[in-house]
Amino acid sequence: MKSILKMAALLLLSTMINTSFAKNFSANVLAPNLVGFTNDVEENRNQWAKFESDLEKMKELGIQSISTNIWWSLVESSDNNFNWSYYKKLSEIIIDKGLKWSPIISFHSCKSNEDDCNIPLPSWVFNKYSAHESINDINDLKFISQSGAVNDEYISFWATEIVATEYKEFIQSFITEFNSKSSSILEIIVSLGPNAELRFPTNNNEVSSSAYSNLAKSSFRSFIKTKYKTIDNVNAAWESNLETIEDIQPPLDSSFYTAEEFKSNYGKDFYDWYNSSLSEHGIIVLTTLIRELNKEDSSFLGKPIGTIIPGSIWSPTKDLNRLNELNAGLIRSSDNFWDNKNPASGYDHIIGTLKDASVLTKFENLNIHLTSIEMTAPKESKVDEEESTNLAFEISKLAKISNLGIMGQNQSANVLGSNIAWDNIWNAVQNANYTGLTIKTMNDISENPLAYDFYKWIIENMKK
Repeated sequence: MKSILKMAALLLLSTMINTSFAKNFSANVLAPNLVGFTNDVEENRNQWAKFESDLEKMKELGIQSISTNIWWSLVESSDNNFNWSYYKKLSEIIIDKGLKWSPIISFHSCKSNEDDCNIPLPSWVFNKYSAHESINDINDLKFISQSGAVNDEYISFWATEIVATEYKEFIQSFITEFNSKSSSILEIIVSLGPNAELRFPTNNNEVSSSAYSNLAKSSFRSFIKTKYKTIDNVNAAWESNLETIEDIQPPLDSSFYTAEEFKSNYGKDFYDWYNSSLSEHGIIVLTTLIRELNKEDSSFLGKPIGTIIPGSIWSPTKDLNRLNELNAGLIRSSDNFWDNKNPASGYDHIIGTLKDASVLTKFENLNIHLTSIEMTAPKESKVDEEESTNLAFEISKLAKISNLGIMGQNQSANVLGSNIAWDNIWNAVQNANYTGLTIKTMNDISENPLAYDFYKWIIENMKK
């Protein structure tokens, strides 16, 4: 019965085939967060054996590359002390199996309930910069919500310029270590925020931005002072009674959300600044990586570079007020999209950030990886790239305009047994011209016959 259902699902997909496939489509999978990192020698041996066995299955499946996270604290456990031995072993096994490697330069921490992963950021970074002249408190290097909750999934974006040397030195060390393996690397992906995504941290238990550290507040005041010049101009625009620039604060009252004050002039200014802070961070880290990888003596010259945009925060429900996207820094309330029939609008700024990084560095091989592609490209009765309200189609359209590549990822292994999820994935791949797909994780593909067959079907049809 299961085989009949599986075949029916595959036949359903086959009815959607057309001849407008993306050229040079790359099929990829994400490896486990860690392999062989237990205290049990036998368990380590078993994990490495399974890793090699799964790689062989991926080769048979038609996978082009294996993507792996390179965790910052595992490599640089102390300042400027790099140990790449684990990743040399990992990459050599992948390459020896005849597969390409797509490393993710992971400047974020690993906090995954699915994989029981707990890899924090290197503690020495916080200690090193806590005495910096711009830092009043070590938590200024972290994100702080309205309730005071501290998040250390990524170094605060308002501290990016302060710690940028650390990102640069890590990339330089990577280049030195893997220069000889460049031909076996398909793409280098850089983490630009929590879970490797270009966004601010989000808290499911709290509707709030992450703008309450001292560095964040100082940055907000500077932004407003630059725009309005005087406190009188600020008061006129905001209809407020502030006495000095120092009185300017991020939202302090819950009415900011309940009374939709985020649509006021103050709210628009706040989210303009918030989104621009994310953009400035992204440009600093991304241009640093691009310039280092593309030096004249580098064997990585012209190698594709990937960035990750979150799709999981977006919701296709039109009556939502999109607060999660605002607080993730992805959109601006000043764009006045509230009555727009397209719930996927508002991403021009974040895609513009990636375009700016590409233009500034004159780099032409920058790819966007959109996550949650199975949720952001729901199948409609009739899909048209110009008319669709799906985020996957909107991001693809913006990427095309910006001369950026577009690839997709699924959000969770939990969807891999769903016909609807695979239907939606194929919808984006086929109709929105996605040039690549990364499914996580390799273990889940190898152990799920339905997912294996679906992915195999997509790979084979993308080659036609």
